[in-house]
Amino acid sequence: MTFLQLKYFVSVCDHGSLSLASKFLYVTQPALSSAITHLEKEYNLKLFERKNNAMILTEEGSFFYEKARIILETIDIFEKDLNDLSANKTTIRIGVPPMIGSFLFPRIYEKYMLDHTDARFEIWEEGSLSIRNKIQNKALDLGFSILNDSENEPYQREVILETELLFCVSKKNHLSKRSLLTIDDIKNEPIILMREGFFQSRLIKGMYHEVGVNPNIVLVSSQILVIRNFVKMNVGGAFLIKELIDPDDDDLVGIPLMASSNSDRS
Repeated sequence: MTFLQLKYFVSVCDHGSLSLASKFLYVTQPALSSAITHLEKEYNLKLFERKNNAMILTEEGSFFYEKARIILETIDIFEKDLNDLSANKTTIRIGVPPMIGSFLFPRIYEKYMLDHTDARFEIWEEGSLSIRNKIQNKALDLGFSILNDSENEPYQREVILETELLFCVSKKNHLSKRSLLTIDDIKNEPIILMREGFFQSRLIKGMYHEVGVNPNIVLVSSQILVIRNFVKMNVGGAFLIKELIDPDDDDLVGIPLMASSNSDRS
């Protein structure tokens, strides 16, 4: 196992396909495929299932992914801390979930970071659950997280935004004209889901559990752009907060869910 193989594997996981990961890394798809094949052969594991032209992590693959991410992140932190020591600077690490980072982070930058030029800011794009764990483990200095009223964890927090979780589908989808949905309405629909470590994944799986079914997951990704693009292609529906849905979007529509747990805070 090499550092490069881990890097390639994690990128394929994050992007949900070889083609998207190859564009992100500027390497060929055969190189990525070869790296993953070598990992599978070396440890006699099956890391992915192929489904509807997407790559879905197996249970073994999910375990491997979480461990690989920790290794890569630890090396990255170590290297940057060494650079800080040599430059006599301080790095402030901030965790931002992809779901809220795209519209919230520019405000953070404008209001705070521009006034603190003596520090170096490092943004970690993580799921809410991962952010909370890393704050408690002191891998992050502060973070933004999606919460609900049941969350009660031992750190200082402040509510800065209330939002709503919508079920998003392509305007070609048969549900696109609906004004309201329940989990029963979509329990058999193909779903594009955020990875483990994201609060939405736990919340959504809990909602499906309440109606006694498992979600029909066709793609898992931590990249909002990837999820939106697959939804627009009508591969499946996804759960996104309302701030990410443009009412004038010609390809995507967000539909409110009739459920007591879909109003969250960030």
